[in-house]
Amino acid sequence: MVWRKLSRYVESLEESGDILRIPDPVDVELEAGCFADRLVKRGGPAIKFEQPRLPDGSISKFPLLMNLYGTRERTCKALGVEEPRQVGEGMVALMKPDIGGILKAPWTGIGLARQGMAMAPRKVSRGACQQVVMEEPDVTRLPIPRTWPEDAGPFMTLPLVVTADPETGVHNMGMYRSQVFGPTEVGLHWQTHKHGADHADASTNRMPVAICLGGPPELTFSAISPLPDNLTEYEFAGLLARKRLSIVKCETSDLWVPAECDVVIEGYTVPGETRLEGPFGDHFGYYSLPEPYPVMHVTRITHRKDAMIPMTIVGLPPMEDGYLGEAVGDAFLPVLKFQQRDLVDLFLPLETGFHNLAIMASKQRYPRQARKTALGLLGAGQLMFQKVVIAVDEGHPVKDLDALLDVLDYRVHIPEDLIFLRGMVADTLAHTAPWDNIHDKLIIDATTTPKGDPHSELPEQLGCSDSLEISASAVKGVVQARMLRSSMLVVTTNIEGNPKPESSMEEPSEEGAARQREVIRGISKAIWSLEAAQNLRWLFITDDDAYLASDDWRRRLLWQLFCRFDVGRDLHFDDSGGRLAWDATAPIPSNKGPLPVRRWPGVTLHDPEVAERVDSWLAEGGY
Repeated sequence: MVWRKLSRYVESLEESGDILRIPDPVDVELEAGCFADRLVKRGGPAIKFEQPRLPDGSISKFPLLMNLYGTRERTCKALGVEEPRQVGEGMVALMKPDIGGILKAPWTGIGLARQGMAMAPRKVSRGACQQVVMEEPDVTRLPIPRTWPEDAGPFMTLPLVVTADPETGVHNMGMYRSQVFGPTEVGLHWQTHKHGADHADASTNRMPVAICLGGPPELTFSAISPLPDNLTEYEFAGLLARKRLSIVKCETSDLWVPAECDVVIEGYTVPGETRLEGPFGDHFGYYSLPEPYPVMHVTRITHRKDAMIPMTIVGLPPMEDGYLGEAVGDAFLPVLKFQQRDLVDLFLPLETGFHNLAIMASKQRYPRQARKTALGLLGAGQLMFQKVVIAVDEGHPVKDLDALLDVLDYRVHIPEDLIFLRGMVADTLAHTAPWDNIHDKLIIDATTTPKGDPHSELPEQLGCSDSLEISASAVKGVVQARMLRSSMLVVTTNIEGNPKPESSMEEPSEEGAARQREVIRGISKAIWSLEAAQNLRWLFITDDDAYLASDDWRRRLLWQLFCRFDVGRDLHFDDSGGRLAWDATAPIPSNKGPLPVRRWPGVTLHDPEVAERVDSWLAEGGY
């Protein structure tokens, strides 16, 4: 299915009963996002708020759409495929056509030729996005949600931000959250690694910017996809739609924008002008705290006559962005395998925010082949942000987390199979990193050791008895204990004075941080000294807001283990070097060390009164 415009996709969701229409007024402040959060976590439908209520009490004339891509089924529907990998397979076919087959049967190349021709965008003189011009440009008249209590204001969370290289004129369309400061001022959160930041840094005068909202789903996928530098987002959108993307020139600048999007916000940035942006409840489940980012000055707003405004929310996973991320990962896996010939499979669990854990299946014909493959991945586009990469055998089911625990249990020798990379690139949003954009990385080799590798002669590893869970529970400071596998134990604790989910901690406390480190050392040594812990190799320690007997304890634990620790700061070996304590407690900010802990953000939690109101409404409606 080729959508052409957003309304067709919405109509299709309505026909299949996969969208919830809410005719009653709903506040864009806190309420709408809470609705979306509740439904995405239940695998529920998309939502159309027909009367979104603005902060001043008025009703926006634009419907608000949320959770459009909040299941795997809807992401596949939006892409027009049965499985996302079909997208990547088509790209590989273009990158490496079967020349021999085409020469023998030329007609077999017609499909590839059509795909190639569909990639070039088509310039038009007028677009549907320019049907109506807002008399006085005012971004606050659009239904833009504020989702979390500590968010600094409303944020556009599915913005298609268009800029152009000031020298070459080549356009980029990226998805950078955009905070609404006022009627004609918007904060642009383009991180230093992004093309938008490149264009801004290269500009010596006012730089034109356009924010597009809505449009056909292929635009959203293009904006978030890790495309090679020689493929633009507009070309990729044409490839997805199997039809040339129509683009139209902005009314106040020379930028070209998708003609079928719903709203176009035109404006410019001034070199060197910034404003504090944030806090914002982000995709790791924590608030990203205020930082200076460029300001966009709005000059014009145009829109379709039937415009609808799509938004999403991000926060404690799973969220809609997780399904989008999984779809993009699956779609580009064939391309990645084409570029990385030893790669067999790859999985980025949505619970870990995609940038904290990658499970990678690799060929392993010769010693250390999987490690080589892992190093290659860490240089591939957005994968450069990965904190932990676990390498497994090519037949391993990468999406089976129980199977992952199995191989960590009996295949990994500590420390021989742990490879540390010091001082590498980090995501700007990586709040655990000791420094902005810099942290250590860890590769865990959980593959079968081939012959010829010196590790192939290492002795078989034994495990612990289940009694360890009972004896560990009695250790001072331990709240709960649970055996994950015979060599793996997780315990929870309550650290006095450490950050709690409800609030951020910005000021350092050297005394508190030292006390926290001492508690972690004490728990580790006490457990390792237990008779039943002789063969315990993995000890995970986290806060007691992970309840190990809950229905979703696995998902919650996975999030805490990978979103609360730093490789260089929070991994501690015993005296023998063969056992590892993994500290995933929320750290107290500290400047001293052994590595610094920057201010620690709070967790994205809904306002209790709003949550109760939304839950009551959903219960009455059978959701």
